[in-house]
Formats: sequence, C-alpha cells, structure tokens
Amino acid sequence: MFSPRSADDSAQDERSRAGAPSAGGCAETVDDLGDGDLGARGWLDDAWVALPERSRDILRRRLAGETLDEIGLALNLTRERVRQVQKASEGALVRAMENRAPQFLSALHTELGDSPAVAHRHLAKLVDAHSTTALGCLLKTLGASHPRTWAGALSEFWTFRPNELRQQLGRMVELAPLTHEEADQAAAGLGLPEDLDWRSVLAHRNSKLAAHDLGWIRPARLTRDVAYLWLKLEGEPRAADEIAVQAGCSEHAARENMRRDPAFSQVRPEGTWALSDWRVPGSENRYGSAVDALVEVLRDLGPLPVDQLRVETQRRYPVSDWRVNQCLSSNLIGLNPAGLYDLAERGAVPVEDTEPKQPPNIKTSGDVVGIELVVDREILRGSGIPVNRWLTWQLGLRTAPSTRYFALPEGHGEVRVTRMTSNAQVSSLRAVAAEFGLVEGCKFALLLNTSTDTASVRHICPQDACGARSATH
Repeated sequence: MFSPRSADDSAQDERSRAGAPSAGGCAETVDDLGDGDLGARGWLDDAWVALPERSRDILRRRLAGETLDEIGLALNLTRERVRQVQKASEGALVRAMENRAPQFLSALHTELGDSPAVAHRHLAKLVDAHSTTALGCLLKTLGASHPRTWAGALSEFWTFRPNELRQQLGRMVELAPLTHEEADQAAAGLGLPEDLDWRSVLAHRNSKLAAHDLGWIRPARLTRDVAYLWLKLEGEPRAADEIAVQAGCSEHAARENMRRDPAFSQVRPEGTWALSDWRVPGSENRYGSAVDALVEVLRDLGPLPVDQLRVETQRRYPVSDWRVNQCLSSNLIGLNPAGLYDLAERGAVPVEDTEPKQPPNIKTSGDVVGIELVVDREILRGSGIPVNRWLTWQLGLRTAPSTRYFALPEGHGEVRVTRMTSNAQVSSLRAVAAEFGLVEGCKFALLLNTSTDTASVRHICPQDACGARSATH
C-alpha cells in the first residue's frame, strides 16, 4: 500500500487503451468507467502516448521518487537536461488538458477539496484515464500530492493537504486506548475516507499505536492500556489478580499502575478495581501515591506518632509497612519538637536517611565515587538506572525528592542522580553507551567527582572477554 506504484511502460499504456487493467490494478476498463465526465474520451492517454519514450521514462522515474541526478546518470544526461525534459513533458500534458478538457482543473479542486485523501481510482474516472503514470504526473504538476503519514506516502491517494491525514490519525492516537468499535467510530467521526485502510497505517511499525485483540493500545503503555480495555469490555469491577493476568504483569505491578493512574479507581471495602468513569459507589482514586495519602492524614489529623500514622495511612491507601517507612524520608514531612510526625510546612524537620550498607559495586576514592555497572537492555533503551540508596546517601541526597547533577565532558550533557521515596536512580546513559560502543553485557564505571560536580565513564571489560572490543578487531 505504501510503496511507489510500478512504472507502466508504453506497451502497457497501449494495452490499457485496448481495455486491459493498468499496473497495480488502480484503473478499470473503459466499460467499467463509462464515458469520462470531462473532455474527449481518452484525451490524457492520447497525450501520454504522444510523448517521446525518453520523456515518458523521465516522468515515470520522477514520479517514483528518483532525483534529477539519479535519472541523469541512468540515461547519460545532464541534470539540467533532465529537468528541461521533465518540464516540457509536464507542460505538454497540461496543454492537452487545457485544450481538450478545460473543466478538469475545476473538477479536480472540487473532488479533492479539503479532503485528506481521495483514491486515485476516483480521479481516474474523472478523465477516463488508464495510464496510472500519466494521471499521476498530471496531478503532481497541478499541485496535488500523496498524503504523508508515519507509514510513508500513500501512493494510491491524492490530496492538496498532504499533512492533514497524519494530523487526523494523530487525533486517534490521542484518543487511545480504544476498543475496535470505538476506533471505527472515531475514524468515522474524523471523516477518514471509507476506502482508506487506516488500520494498516495505525498498525505500521512507526506508529504510536498497535493492534491488540481488545482494541488499539499504546505499546509504551501496554499493560495499562490492556488493563483499561479489558475492564471496559468486562463492564464491572474486577480483582487486581484477574486484571494482572490479562495485562501480562504481576499483581503488584497492576496495583501500582492503577493506583498511579486517575483512569482507575479502587472499590472499597472489597478492594476490586473499576474505571473511574463508572462512578461505582465506594470507589475513589484521589491519591497519586502513598506520599499523598500520608500527607493528607497529617493534614487532617495533625501530628501523629509513627504507629498511628502508619495505620491511618494504610486504612486510606493500602500499602505495606515497608512502603510507609519509605515515605517517611519525604521532605514534605518530618518530626516536630515533641517527636511526632507532622508536615514540614508546619515547621517539622525532615528526617534524613541513616547510612545504608555500602554495596560492593560502589567505591570511593577521595572526592570520587565510582559505580560499576553492566550494560543491559534497559540501559540500551535509555531507561533510568536503579542504584543502591547508599549512593544517594553518600552524595548528600538524604531526603526525597532530591537530585544532584554532574556534567559530562565536552558538552555531552549531564548525569542526574535522584533520590525518591521509593527508589534511587541515575539518569539515562544510553548516549554514553553508544559513544563508547558498549554492547549488552559490557562493564563500565561511572565516576562522579563530588568536588567539581563532573562525571566521566570508563570501559572496564577485560580485553579478551569483551564483545564490543572484539567486534572492532
């Protein structure tokens, strides 16, 4: 659907005029088309056949996307000569239109209008044309072009607004996730042409959507979108373990995803999950995280001892004791002079982390902290890198959230080390891995200088046991 049409030659044109289908099956026979609505019968085919073979060859090549230089090299012509022949040949087609079908241009503007895509076969009926190439060359000369999408140019369609179709399909992406029925309704509502195979465009590898048994989902949010569509099709609340099976993730991951997403709500007291739009009695999703719940408890009830704070937080937002303890490092809360937890905005002093146990892959030497890392798929994808909390403690990041920045040499950006209540991580090092030619399994050291706030990287694989180094020799 997306590749350029096959170039038809003069022999095919003669067969077409005799009533045979043209290349690609785009045009019907004369009997199929009936009398052309504009001009004498077959005027465009006549004008095409009247062109010299070399002129037709150049127009075919240009329509297929070849450059002037490429054509000149193939035909032993200068670039300028190719351009001259192209312009003269296009002019001959336009003059034929003006002399034999003077109403065609007006009809073309009426047919295309503001439409994002009109099928080539519809336009072929306007002129009773069998030569796909002849009509394509004329349409391009008159200012029409193929609609452009992330799947490339749609060569079986024409428009005066080449970017409009991409924008309309982009609106469908914004509406995702969609059931198949909702996608059909959205396509109709956006006015997509009925004969456009928009599903193939949406399913293209460069698209931000992917087809799924349940509908259309965003691959970047696969488990979330599958959970959403499955719940929507079920039509009633379901337990987290059931949702997790459908979404292809662990029950814990499903719960965390839904807790963070306002599209889902937990139904209490049974603990099932529903879509927020359903307005199910007993459902709520007012907390974005456990920290939000803990802060609201303190705002509602005032200073509390840690045991009471934990119980009340878990009553409102069921998480583990371990997760509540993590939240106690948030810089939004702290201890007041009475030793009770309260809000920092009311004067409580945030509680800094105590020193965790130092892991074997993090070492210090003077002002330099070194972290030994192994390249994995997540690093190559550009994901953040989880690190032991001892690193953030060593860097002075002892409440959450807090971040420290280290500049890479030669303007290659920066490394961010971040402490959150739930984890600690280093920002993406994909660009660094690419610069060093690192591959999956390679070992490297990230060196952070705390006195200069600079970072550097060293490739530390043994010479005889490194896939990246052996590949370069």
